[in-house]
Amino acid sequence: MKLCIETAESCGREELRTLLIDAAEQLLGAGNTLLEAQLPWDGHPVLFADADGHPVLISFEPEHSQSALLNGLQASEQLSNALPWVNQVYEALGNQHLPVRLIVISHGYPPGGQTILTNCPQLLLYRYRTLSINGETGLWLERLGDLPENTSTAPHRMLPEDTPLATTHAPEPPVPSGNELPPLSEEESAFFQQL
Repeated sequence: MKLCIETAESCGREELRTLLIDAAEQLLGAGNTLLEAQLPWDGHPVLFADADGHPVLISFEPEHSQSALLNGLQASEQLSNALPWVNQVYEALGNQHLPVRLIVISHGYPPGGQTILTNCPQLLLYRYRTLSINGETGLWLERLGDLPENTSTAPHRMLPEDTPLATTHAPEPPVPSGNELPPLSEEESAFFQQL
């Protein structure tokens, strides 16, 4: 069988919703349950229960990552406030009182994504690419924080596995303490003198 993979044009909102629902097992693992395909809040996020019965909200926008993030945060707050009612409606949640996990998906990562992730442990940020695989549309999802190993800069090991590799490290620059700022480089000084 010949496999033909090409990048495809960006998909619309409803096509992206369908593709994300189809990709739920890759995002949430096996045993998840679709609870609502289109919640009535801004951005119309999708609600799942993972295999352990925890609520998972997927907020998405085809192009605007900031809207996907803000809509998702707002919807997760509304869902958390309504969790006692939501538990009564959806048996798959098993009367959970855990925080709602939020997954945000857009064409790119929202600005400041790394900083947001350090402060929000229940948040996952993904960017997507639309692919055409043998004529069918599919998604390539990349999670912020999961960087592939760069094989061009990784050391190539030509020695037996038990032989340690010698590495050299450049001295780290001094870390400024308090309100001290590092000195300007010559280029920075020249730039500011032109102003």
